[in-house]
Amino acid sequence: MKISKPFKAILLVLAFSITTSFTWPKEGHEAAPDINSPDHALKIMVISDLNASYGALNYSPDITAVINRVKTINPDIILCCGDMVAGQKASLTAAHIDSMWNAFNQTVLKPISDLKIPFGFTLGNHDASPGFLKDRAAAKQFWAKQLNATHLDFADNTHYPFYFSYVKNNVFFISWDAASAKIRPEVMDWMKEQLKSKVARNAGFRILLGHLPLYAIVADKNKPGEVNESADQTLNFFKENGIDMYISGHQHAYFPAHKNGILLFNAGCIGNGPRPILGHQEPAKKAYSIIEIPVRMPKNLTFNTFMPETNMPITLSNLPDSVTGFNGVIKKIGIR
Repeated sequence: MKISKPFKAILLVLAFSITTSFTWPKEGHEAAPDINSPDHALKIMVISDLNASYGALNYSPDITAVINRVKTINPDIILCCGDMVAGQKASLTAAHIDSMWNAFNQTVLKPISDLKIPFGFTLGNHDASPGFLKDRAAAKQFWAKQLNATHLDFADNTHYPFYFSYVKNNVFFISWDAASAKIRPEVMDWMKEQLKSKVARNAGFRILLGHLPLYAIVADKNKPGEVNESADQTLNFFKENGIDMYISGHQHAYFPAHKNGILLFNAGCIGNGPRPILGHQEPAKKAYSIIEIPVRMPKNLTFNTFMPETNMPITLSNLPDSVTGFNGVIKKIGIR
């Protein structure tokens, strides 16, 4: 593959590579990876924000299209950044909330589990907002029944499904309870212990998965309560404790960024309501992503992002260089 001059510049500046232009195999023709090879890169599929309107029991056809592509993409693990159901409405009964989770199971989780692909997830505000006790009880009950269906290799599932850790290949994953802007002190204390563990320290790469992001990137979420309440302080925590990447959802906009040496991967939605990026004229797009992390040089990761409707790629050149929200600025991958 011919490497462009801009891409070489990214390598020199950042010491890791992010590419959006390699040839993607046609659907139905991708060869299965040799998972026994010592050089096998970990292929991560990222999806987020699957929900439709409050209380919806049906999902967008785009979600079915993406789930149908899973067998062809053949990821090693799928990460979902939350909002898997359409809760967070006080009038919804416990029975209706259970029906929403059953619909999620039939549409999303079961087809993935049948392929024996690990499913890492984090709970969103529409799944288990702290102020909605019925929602949290239903989420806890559903995921307790589906523990084995996740096919995760847990490092610690004591507080599952709200926060837990797991491993895949040479990568250590944490899913934390970021269904609201405030992260509880006990969660932060638990994370410190997890990241000090031998399995975390020996991992080549450490990924945190949460719903709310640190920084605002869309107009609808450009206010307190829609992002982490202490973004800069939390970012410093990531740096001090060895987190390499934070993957989040909630904003319904795809924007891979960095700040203070941490990758901030804002995942797009595949459900309803994609949103345009702040200060950017391009129309809103739904998106799902494929991240590949090499074994030997994990920070030389690559990623590609696609629109579920057409499976056409979204390139970095079509995204703004930076986004300025009410609580800070983050820069696109490759921009100093």
